[in-house]
Formats: sequence, C-alpha cells, structure tokens
Amino acid sequence: MMGKAIAISRDFGCGGLELARALAQELGYAYLDKALIVELAQKLRTSEGEVSSFEDGKSLGLFNFVSKYMTSAMVKGILGDDFGYVDLQNYRLALEGLMNDLADRGDVVIVGRGGQCILQNRSDVLRVGVIASMDYRKRFIVGKQGITEEEAQYIISVKDHEQKKYHEVMFSRDNDDATLYHVIINLERVDQDSAVTVIKALL
Repeated sequence: MMGKAIAISRDFGCGGLELARALAQELGYAYLDKALIVELAQKLRTSEGEVSSFEDGKSLGLFNFVSKYMTSAMVKGILGDDFGYVDLQNYRLALEGLMNDLADRGDVVIVGRGGQCILQNRSDVLRVGVIASMDYRKRFIVGKQGITEEEAQYIISVKDHEQKKYHEVMFSRDNDDATLYHVIINLERVDQDSAVTVIKALL
C-alpha cells in the first residue's frame, strides 16, 4: 500500500535536513530536497537532461521522475536565487506540478520548496514544520561548519530572510504560519529519534 507523502519545512540550521533524511531511511521512502534538485538542474544544464550517470537506482528513478518538470525557467531559478531572470509563473506551475505528482506517487519525503503551501489542501500529505531557537541553530551551525557564532547568526539571518521572501513572492504566505502544518516539532526540545516516532505515528 502506498504511504503518504511527507512535506517538511524547517528553520535553517535546526537539524531539519538530518531529521528528514533519517525519517526517509526509517520509512524506506525516497528523499528530495533542494540540494538534489540543484544537482539535477546542473546535470540537465550541462548534459541536456542525461542523468544516467547517477548510480543509485532510487535516486536515478526520482531524478528521472523530476526531470520532466525542469523547464529552463526552473533550472535558472534553482541555480540562482529563485527570482533572478525567472518566469515566476512557469516556475510556479512546474513546481506545483512536481509537488502534486510527488504526492500522487507517495512514499516520499519532500523538504522545502513550499511543499506545505502547495500541498496544504491534500489529505494524503503530512505537513511537518521543524523549528529551533536562534541560539540552538547557531550552536548547530558552529558545530557543523566550524565557524564563529557571529558568522553563524549572519548566515541564519540571511537564510531566514530568503525563505520568508520566497514564500511571500511564490505563494503569498508566511512560512511561519502554524496553520499550514499538521505538527510543528522543536528539535531543541525533542531529539531526532523521538521526532521520527512522532511523525510516523501521524501517518
């Protein structure tokens, strides 16, 4: 039986990506975040859509599935800042088509790209928000990247601004709107294993 798709939106630097990967592994789901889409977009731009060099069968299947939505506008947006030289209407249509087809497919964890907005009215998608305090996020980034707290705070502030702008421009929504989510998990208070357990219980 096909499982629900899971759309995860997370504060930058809170451990949300690590949680999403652990969740996908635990469930045996495919996993898709911006980094994978960027990798695909780069591949499409440099080799005209040839993705056969990807050795991981599950990743290759997902890349092939995603590739039909990679219009030139979407590639430019993903490789840029989502707003430079992009036909926003076509970008949004491609993204909506991708998200909804991923939801139809099921058995996938989708991180970011406004999935909680695009898929908000689908009963077959579990929408999860992942948060943490600024202090926790700074410590997380410092520990992961070996930079100063001041540098970490600057990076987080820039990423938060970009995320807010993205959701406002693309969806006219505030990504901090709690009504978009079935559950919001604070990874400063809930460890990763417990968070996985909570999400699995909601499927």
